Amino acid sequence: MNNAKRLFNNTLLLTVTAFIMRTVSVSFNVYLTNIIGAGGIGLFQLIGAVYAMAVTFSVAGIRLAAMRLVADSLALGKSTQRQIMSRCLLYGFLCGAVIGCILFYGAEIIAQKWIGDINSVSSVKILSISLPFVSMSAALNGYFTSESKILRYTFVQLLEQIFKIAVTVFSLKYAAGKGIDSACAAIVSGMSLAEIFSLSLSYSLYRLASRNERGKSGGRIWKGIFRIALPDAVGSEMRSVLTTVEHLLIPVGLKKSGDSADVAIARYGVIHGMSLPIVLYPSALLSSLSGLLVPEISSHFVSGQSKRINYIIRRVLHLTLLFSIGTAGIMYFSADMLSETFYSDNEAGFYIRVLSPLIPVMYMDMSVDGMLKGLDQQMSYMKYNIIDATSCVVLVWLLVPIMSVKGYIFVIFISEIINFTLSFRRLTVVSEVRLELFRDIVIPLLCVVAACFSTGFINNIFSFNFGSKQFSAFSIVVCSVIYLSLLRIFGAIDKEETEWFKSLLKAKRA
Repeated sequence: MNNAKRLFNNTLLLTVTAFIMRTVSVSFNVYLTNIIGAGGIGLFQLIGAVYAMAVTFSVAGIRLAAMRLVADSLALGKSTQRQIMSRCLLYGFLCGAVIGCILFYGAEIIAQKWIGDINSVSSVKILSISLPFVSMSAALNGYFTSESKILRYTFVQLLEQIFKIAVTVFSLKYAAGKGIDSACAAIVSGMSLAEIFSLSLSYSLYRLASRNERGKSGGRIWKGIFRIALPDAVGSEMRSVLTTVEHLLIPVGLKKSGDSADVAIARYGVIHGMSLPIVLYPSALLSSLSGLLVPEISSHFVSGQSKRINYIIRRVLHLTLLFSIGTAGIMYFSADMLSETFYSDNEAGFYIRVLSPLIPVMYMDMSVDGMLKGLDQQMSYMKYNIIDATSCVVLVWLLVPIMSVKGYIFVIFISEIINFTLSFRRLTVVSEVRLELFRDIVIPLLCVVAACFSTGFINNIFSFNFGSKQFSAFSIVVCSVIYLSLLRIFGAIDKEETEWFKSLLKAKRA
């Protein structure tokens, strides 16, 4: 119960923080869209795709390595945390510095050949400065997660968001009227300064948290770092490179399909900068849980507690399906309302509705990834990432010029399904977990459809005169309550799970 309570509390804390940050992020995206338009958002997304690839190379698997090694050290009663972290921070700094130099000195080639806009050179150079700070922060993130010192790190993340927004808004005032390239440079300046600010705070908290640790020599730490980090890095980096190529091919393919350059960038911006953030917004819960599952399962894995691992996996998969199917149904029926609420038009509503059936696959994949990493399956994870990303590039290259946006939507579906299928199959091999079709999928699906129709009926009968945001929030809350009630009535949430959840709440209050 202590482990369950700790996992529950940390998940709750990270989820609340993640929801706050995603709310701020989506709201900030709305602000940026209003300032620089869909075309500007499209260009910013392309710069962001290159930066995401650079971050993946800089981090080079160090977050997972720090998380696993610290968790294993604690589970085995060793005192090597400080030695682990000193090496992880050095590893992160070196990787970040090397990739930062490559990005800085190759900015003109990247802007011209990859992004397709020479005016983005300054943005690429500004972002390169942040890479060593990003990679060292990733190592510290792994440390705080494994040590269950979540509260301190979430405080840092919130301050980072506030700092980034403040700097970006201030910079955009000076970039107003100077073109999209200047606006993008202002945005990435805020991002880079925020990463430096975040590392300064994180490292200060780490020093305070570890000041009483007196570790022993850890001669095999570098071997452990390379064993865990390199497969994760290779898989993530290969996928990042291929994903970046995929994203850069999308506007090219849209132009070949007959769209003008401005329309192609704008469509890309609507899908990636407006629709996907809404679709992925509720996944804050699962991304938090997935990160916490790595050290939790890893500690049981090194201790040989297979029954406990199977129990955790079964419960998490069941609850993930209930959550994701409910979210998919609500997104599907509320797509236009959500688009109007966030962006004051329904341009993104169509894509939100189209992508909503994919939510259970996307959300389940997040949970499964965390489990596989905890079970020392980073080699399999690496292979699946490469297969998935390679398939995407080939399909984008073939389909988008012919089918335009429809082709790209098709690619997103195929990509997510391939990745999840491979990962879930591997999970069933290394654990004794299976899904129950009726209880895990059929009942939740029927319940969410009933809940959405019931909510629509209630809204029509009472004709509530709320503002759009208040009405959206009210409808989603009502639909969620009806959905959860139906799940309980029809046995998708059983008595054991209800009692388990109540016990966690009582333990939390105590």
